Amino acid sequence: MSRKFWISSAIFASSLLALNIAASHAESGDKHGDKKCDQDKKHGSFEGRHSFSDEKFLQHKLGKLNLSTEQQAQVKQIVEKQKPAFADKRQAIHDSYKALASASSSDQYDEKNVQQLAAAQAKIQADLIVLRSNTWHEVYQVLTPEQKQKLSEFQSKVRARHAEKA
Repeated sequence: MSRKFWISSAIFASSLLALNIAASHAESGDKHGDKKCDQDKKHGSFEGRHSFSDEKFLQHKLGKLNLSTEQQAQVKQIVEKQKPAFADKRQAIHDSYKALASASSSDQYDEKNVQQLAAAQAKIQADLIVLRSNTWHEVYQVLTPEQKQKLSEFQSKVRARHAEKA
């Protein structure tokens, strides 16, 4: 499996996260309908209702590989170890979107400030891509050569389906 593919996968996954967060905040700022946003439950956790769920993504991606009980425990340990870092990055992204929304809606618009906020947001997203890539690499190391081959075949099929749709 090429390094280029893994980097592309990480960028794609992070883009989904960023788009999801942006869409959930675009219409009503910090609110979802009439309810105040509870970002810890919806945006900052692996089980978030509105956000990209890394744990569920891994379960889906690894589900057909018939992981042994030991492998499942290792993957769970990797995910549990990374949860606080993911939550911190998601909170930072959440705060960044709020700051950008506030700066964009201000009567005293400051383009330099918006550029700084956008650059900070890009750095957070890049950090999240690296974190997700590192986590996936750790999980990938748990797989047997046969499971890695099977995963590669699944991913080739998915890429082919995506190419057909494009």
